[in-house]
Amino acid sequence: MTLAQRLSSLGFQLTAGFLGLVLLFAGAGLYAVGAFQRQLAYDALVEIAGRLELAAEQIHAQAMNYKQNAPRDYPTYYRDVRLYYRDLTTHVATFDQVVDAFMKGDFSHEVPTPLPWMMPRLGSGVTLAIRDLEQAWEGWRGALFEAMGEDTAEPRLEWAAEHVIAEHAVLGDATATLTRALRDWTASEYRKVVQGALGLAVVVALVGAGLLLILRYRVLAPLRRTIAGFQRVADGDFGHHTPVEGSTEIRELTGSFNRLSVRLDLLHQLIRRLQQGSDLDELVGFLSREFRDLLGFDWIGVVFIDNARANAHVETGWLDGRPQPSDRRLYRLQGTLLESALAEAAPIHVADAVTRVRENPAYEFLSHLVALGMRDAIFLPLTAQTQTPVPAVVVFATRRPEGFDAARRRLLGNIAQLLTQAFGRTARFAEQGRLAAIGEFASGIAHELRTPLTTVSMALESLAGLALEERAQRRIALGSGEAERMRRLLEDMLLYAKPLSLNLQAVDVVSTLADFVAGYADSDRLHPVRLASPPTRARILADEDRLLQILVNLTDNACQASPEGTPVTWHIEEQAPEHRILLRVHNGGEPIPAHLLARLTEPFFSTKPNGTGLGLAIVRRLVEQHGGEMRIHSDPATGTEVQLAFPALTGPTPSMARATVA
Repeated sequence: MTLAQRLSSLGFQLTAGFLGLVLLFAGAGLYAVGAFQRQLAYDALVEIAGRLELAAEQIHAQAMNYKQNAPRDYPTYYRDVRLYYRDLTTHVATFDQVVDAFMKGDFSHEVPTPLPWMMPRLGSGVTLAIRDLEQAWEGWRGALFEAMGEDTAEPRLEWAAEHVIAEHAVLGDATATLTRALRDWTASEYRKVVQGALGLAVVVALVGAGLLLILRYRVLAPLRRTIAGFQRVADGDFGHHTPVEGSTEIRELTGSFNRLSVRLDLLHQLIRRLQQGSDLDELVGFLSREFRDLLGFDWIGVVFIDNARANAHVETGWLDGRPQPSDRRLYRLQGTLLESALAEAAPIHVADAVTRVRENPAYEFLSHLVALGMRDAIFLPLTAQTQTPVPAVVVFATRRPEGFDAARRRLLGNIAQLLTQAFGRTARFAEQGRLAAIGEFASGIAHELRTPLTTVSMALESLAGLALEERAQRRIALGSGEAERMRRLLEDMLLYAKPLSLNLQAVDVVSTLADFVAGYADSDRLHPVRLASPPTRARILADEDRLLQILVNLTDNACQASPEGTPVTWHIEEQAPEHRILLRVHNGGEPIPAHLLARLTEPFFSTKPNGTGLGLAIVRRLVEQHGGEMRIHSDPATGTEVQLAFPALTGPTPSMARATVA
């Protein structure tokens, strides 16, 4: 953090303001204590000056009394020596002590103070009055002791009294002047104390107001704007930006909020693109333009894997926000990082691509990225959870070594699920569009072929009735079989392409399945078909003909996938909490590979050499149009099982209804 940032930080400003207030209050407290102590000293000095003035008056009164009652004999004289002379010398000592204290400015014996700086500093008028008093006292005192003589046992008290009476005005005026000067000085100092206290109060108020203004305009106001920005983002304005202002902490908070707003807006745009678009190049281009700075990549591409999982190719790639020329080179998949990413179904970070390629030349695709100048890469697999029609890996690469730091990897990890869903759905849209075009074309071809195929079948039937040689009969039989197979294929294609018309009614699945299993067992002796412990009754709303079509197709597939003599078993379960009827058909034999399970119900995808790839697709469509759900499980331990879940029918039997479903 720079010095300017430290000075503008909220912590520094509040700390400085708080310390300033503390120092101000401490100074004000010390000032108040000192002012109070000095005021006590001022009052004490005035009292001392008043005592001097009183002492001067007492000296004069005693002198007047002595003059009027002068002693007439020695006993009386010695009595006055003990009384008058002692009082006179006591007053003189008091004057000496006080005048000396005023001259030295040391009043500790009169006014005790805790600290030296609390001692009063006398004003110029008081100092001048003290100097006049000292001069007057020195002259008055010298004349007094000269009048009394040097004999302290028998002082000349009468002369002393005459001197006191004669010079009373000098000493009285000097003490009175000092008292007035002290009182004027004390009043002036009191006014200064009041003014100082008011000044401190104003300073404290100004500092407090300044702190409040700083808190209001540099903290509260930007914070309110940031809160309003959060509210706007919460209301759906994901692209809203708040001005970056205020203290360092508020600026950092606002900057973080703006970055969050940018990311939310980009994610919102990504979701909108996901909902609206189905073009893979458009999606990758959007990510390359909008997410490149956020995620820190220079190259982004989607790598498709072939069905045999042997090779990979770059379906689309963008470099520096621009599309790359189409590249259909094939890269080996086995033993590469692409294969590892698909197998682990988790992102893989390649921190040092150059070293990895140098250590393993089999990394052909990674070598291609290195040739483009990339040094760091992340492989994000499109797993089965994304329901992508083809295995694929989304690749992010950057020229900067260790360009994908922990923060970017964490961000990518947080949005990885959304990105894979976006790519998976886009790939599904593209595949569905391709399949829709193929289906429309195939439907048209099927309609066109039905009439000539019927003519061929009728011709073959006519030829089969002729007396021909055995070789010709075999060829006619082969042709008839192929014509029949073509007829079934055309029927399946038309059935899958055209809208379905369902005649829905209440169907007892237990009796329907039991009758079907009994009839099928009579026709196929090689695979025992059984119904395991069904419930007494289970009803669904279905088209019974279409339901039998589902049962026939699944049972045929199970028998064909099972070794001869292996049983095929149907189960019926009533799942009361879910209000569902679950049908399960199980067969043994070789398990279906995991990477093929998700594609079994795709149109025109088949694992059989002569299969049409429409049987399970039609079954799934029929099940879904009945409001049901179809799932397939397969593993070496338990074999293969197809599950059909239909909504259970409760309440009175509804009247017959016909529904046409597209």
